[in-house]
Amino acid sequence: PCAKQIHPSSSRSLQLLFTNRLSLPVFTGSRIEGEDGLSLGVSLMDTFTGQLIFSGPESSVKVEIVVLEGDFEGNEENWTHDQFKANIVRERDGRRQLLGGCVFLDLNGGIGTSGDLVFTDNSSWTRSRKFRLGARVDSGHVDGVRIQEAMSEAFVVKDHRGE
Repeated sequence: PCAKQIHPSSSRSLQLLFTNRLSLPVFTGSRIEGEDGLSLGVSLMDTFTGQLIFSGPESSVKVEIVVLEGDFEGNEENWTHDQFKANIVRERDGRRQLLGGCVFLDLNGGIGTSGDLVFTDNSSWTRSRKFRLGARVDSGHVDGVRIQEAMSEAFVVKDHRGE
């Protein structure tokens, strides 16, 4: 019988995932939530086994929700931490922070939920006219283990005046 290969921590591959899809359409000033009407969920998965990570130091990290360019595809879902950072969208000059509310969440047992998040500006001024949400661990690593960022599908954010 074949023995199951054990991956040392240096070759572990972990990834954050959004556990629910966004409720569309998204309007400025309105709470961002999942299509199930709940807060957005984030979980941590071992990409080698497909299993969720419920324990260990990685299961209790602080996660930041960020706004990404809508046309950021990554390299077949295997982007680098620097590529991810380069696609984070900042607010336009003279505007408020693009994503308002509580942009940080703590994983507890590998699972976390977002607080109240709202877009303060529409997506019409970006190159793709769309945004994505991303979830990241600030350094991209915990105890030397790379944690791949989560990325939502691309979506349009409309002004609430057009709601």
